[in-house]
Amino acid sequence: MDTDGQRDDEGGTSGTDWCGVRFEPGDTPALVVRERVRLADTDSSGLIYYGAVTPWLTRAQAELWLALGFRQRGLTPSPMLPVVNANLSYHDRLALGDAYELRAWVDQAGTTSLVMGFEITRGDARCVSAQMTHVHLDEATMRPAPWPDALVAAARTVRHRG
Repeated sequence: MDTDGQRDDEGGTSGTDWCGVRFEPGDTPALVVRERVRLADTDSSGLIYYGAVTPWLTRAQAELWLALGFRQRGLTPSPMLPVVNANLSYHDRLALGDAYELRAWVDQAGTTSLVMGFEITRGDARCVSAQMTHVHLDEATMRPAPWPDALVAAARTVRHRG
């Protein structure tokens, strides 16, 4: 793939963007994942199964933190960011084989919680919009704790431009 998330002619991974993830250009980028609807994502009608979307959002969230430089330490995810609320709205169809783009950004960054926004489009059609609220947990107490300064600074750089 090249750095825009495209495969090179040999089908290899010539660039750093081997998973189809990129940031939109500009001062306040959103993370973009390019993918296709796979058979496992559909129901018997060939349309997207509603429950298939949540793993896509989770992947985008994980890719966002990786792109911002955060890595897991040992067996404990770091930072610990469990989801405490998720809202998904379905606007248009997604069917088997459809190419889509999933954009992820930070809507709000509070003291202990963070709201991520997501949008999935097929061409110009808005198919899904979503928000997920994450709470930062202290690894020792498993209680909500203020975000590390580095995470707050990084999260505030990723905003939706739409």
